[in-house]
Amino acid sequence: MRTIALVLASAVLTIWPGCAVADPFTVNDLLNVESFGQAVLSPDGSTLAFDHLAPAAEREVHQYDYLDRMVGARVMLARGSDEARPLLEESEGRGHVLGEWSPDGERLLIYRLKDRRLSAGLAKAATGEVVWLPGTPEMALWGRAAQWRGPDELILLMRADEDLPALLRMGWQAGEGLQSAWERTQHGLEASRTILGGGAFSGLNPPSKPRRVVKVSLPTGEVSTLAEGPFDDMEMSPDGRYLALAGFSQTKAFDPAKPFLQGEIDRRRALTILDIDQGEVWEPPIAADLGAHLLSWSPCGSYLLTWRREAQQTSDETRLVRITPSERLVEDLPLHGLNPVLVKTGLRMDVAVADWLDGAPVLYARSASGRADWHLLGPDGFRSLSDGMPEPSARLLAVSPGGLLVQAQGGVWRLKADRPPLRLGDVAATALPAFERLFWRGERFQYNSAPRTAWWPIAREGVRRRVQISDGRGFGAVLPEGTLASFTENAAAMRQTDSRHREALLLDGRQVARLNPRFEAIDFVEPSPVDYEDKKGRTLRAWLYRPASNLKAEPPPLIVVPYPGSQPSPDRPAEGQTPANVQLMVAQGYAVLIPNLARPDYRGEPAKDMAEDILLAVEAGAASGGFDPGKLILWGHSFGAYAAMAAATQSDRFAAVIAANGPYDLISVWGQFGLAAGVAPEDGAPVRARAGWVETGQGGMGGPPWSDPERYARNSPFLVADRVSVAVMLITGDRDYVPHAQAEEMFSALYRQQKDVVLLTYRGEGHVLSSPANIVDMYDTIWSWLRKVVP
Repeated sequence: MRTIALVLASAVLTIWPGCAVADPFTVNDLLNVESFGQAVLSPDGSTLAFDHLAPAAEREVHQYDYLDRMVGARVMLARGSDEARPLLEESEGRGHVLGEWSPDGERLLIYRLKDRRLSAGLAKAATGEVVWLPGTPEMALWGRAAQWRGPDELILLMRADEDLPALLRMGWQAGEGLQSAWERTQHGLEASRTILGGGAFSGLNPPSKPRRVVKVSLPTGEVSTLAEGPFDDMEMSPDGRYLALAGFSQTKAFDPAKPFLQGEIDRRRALTILDIDQGEVWEPPIAADLGAHLLSWSPCGSYLLTWRREAQQTSDETRLVRITPSERLVEDLPLHGLNPVLVKTGLRMDVAVADWLDGAPVLYARSASGRADWHLLGPDGFRSLSDGMPEPSARLLAVSPGGLLVQAQGGVWRLKADRPPLRLGDVAATALPAFERLFWRGERFQYNSAPRTAWWPIAREGVRRRVQISDGRGFGAVLPEGTLASFTENAAAMRQTDSRHREALLLDGRQVARLNPRFEAIDFVEPSPVDYEDKKGRTLRAWLYRPASNLKAEPPPLIVVPYPGSQPSPDRPAEGQTPANVQLMVAQGYAVLIPNLARPDYRGEPAKDMAEDILLAVEAGAASGGFDPGKLILWGHSFGAYAAMAAATQSDRFAAVIAANGPYDLISVWGQFGLAAGVAPEDGAPVRARAGWVETGQGGMGGPPWSDPERYARNSPFLVADRVSVAVMLITGDRDYVPHAQAEEMFSALYRQQKDVVLLTYRGEGHVLSSPANIVDMYDTIWSWLRKVVP
């Protein structure tokens, strides 16, 4: 493996060293941050498999954006008292991550990323022997892309050969695709263009390539195709007979008078039912667009619960659907006046939440009282299962014959059909690594498809134990401190972070792996809470970091890191945040403030009073001292960059602004394509995602630009760039999904006024820098620039 001269040698899985003299956090340290990916116990709890994700400094290529961390990744196993060991022999190289254990715990489904090829393999846990399957597996972004039917049979979604999932192509396809297209034009022998259509010409949009549903038979590894179609999610019935398959088919119509949802796809979602043994394929006649993220089989496997709606419908038109494959029957279930609650995903896609309890459907919905509850549905009416308790969460923690588990006000409650709600204890923290959402259980599992289990980990008086759902009885050993990563009836894997921000993985209280030993010698700065009130008297909390040492007589400048729409939280050095790393800032001698910009009252007016709300937090922090309130620097990334530029147009209190990868003109960004989306339209017409972000996502404009041009204008920092009176550094990547033209527009506006501005464009980079050389260069450039503009 190559050594990158500009970074320190990477840390490996090892024992933490003893105490050492503390050093400041550096870019070298940032580039050598290791992390855990998925951690999963075998079904019997005897073996823990986990991903060790290599730091940026060890990766040989940087072309997969977030998934760069797969490069150099290893699958590790820990069993009994043995030390954790790599699953595969060294000859297999690196670039492997976990899938799912076989039901008997003998094998692991794993994935390999190598030379721009994604492969799936079946590895024996005892020996590491692996059989690599032909073809390209699908990723589990929507739900499942693989499921064991038994110890010797696996069902997989496979893409066309060498057709990488879009997330693995975006980092390099745009550049190479453009180069290839330009070469065709230069040679003049064949046309070189993409084509998109709307309205009557929607049929011109290129379709996505179909997937195959395949069955892998063991021990031979024989692969047979069961069905083909545009599938991206699947769920097998408990008896293993049927497979529900969901995916996007033909382009669907939409109502142009209604706002685009950010997560809405421009294609109709459809359902297919496969009888695995008979090989029969049935497409249920659902007379609408299949709703996302609900594929729930009844305990006996006879019925499938899902939902449907017409495009852009409201929740009172949502229909819960029960499908009986054996009779090829599709029924809209009577809701008896209940109004299903549609939960918003991170991309503001709507999801209906439902499941089964003792063979009857349950639905999260609002009754005539307006309160959201879990309801048991029957042919003649419904019963509220959560009546008499605090309003429950929309997400079920677990489903068992003993009842449903929900969360409410920090507690875990059991819901049963024949008894009132019962509080079993407090919530015990659990972790869901992003890699589990990519390769094992995708977004559907964040909202539906709760675990089927007879018990759950629950805290009582600060002690965490397994608790039987049926009778509330605790059993087994006390669970150690930390975040639960994986658990079975007789084993538990925990993730712990110590006071030096070093992460460890424990199996039944025994440490099996530790990361980032270098952190022992680093002087991390811990934040102080800053409590204050907003304009309406609501209590807010910001976080203030003061540099550990300040060699100058005067107090240091303050860097403010804004991000609207969410509650701020202290940074976690082990996460290796690249765009605006707080620990790097304080190591350079700056104080840092993370303000509370949740701003629930500013939906649809994202720029309004931005500077005022930021300065409220600054004034509250200044009361305790530790920085110079006359030297304020704004440093934002993405929507935080938008906030920084909006604030710079509203106040002259700021001395400098650093804005990275942000949108600044809501009119133009509404219709701009990112580079990757424009080069590969077969992944879906890019209009909805970008316009949806502006209309119903973080932009919240509520409609297209022509519906309210004045609203767009007053919320676009670019259109009031004449009010900027501060030095600005703009940072962008030329293949960012937030088009780099946004930074170019803002730069041109400031340049045209002869204002102090710098534009950094990193070539081949996306929304977050991935190349170590580019990361080092960005921070070196920022520190040098800040010393000039804020001496």
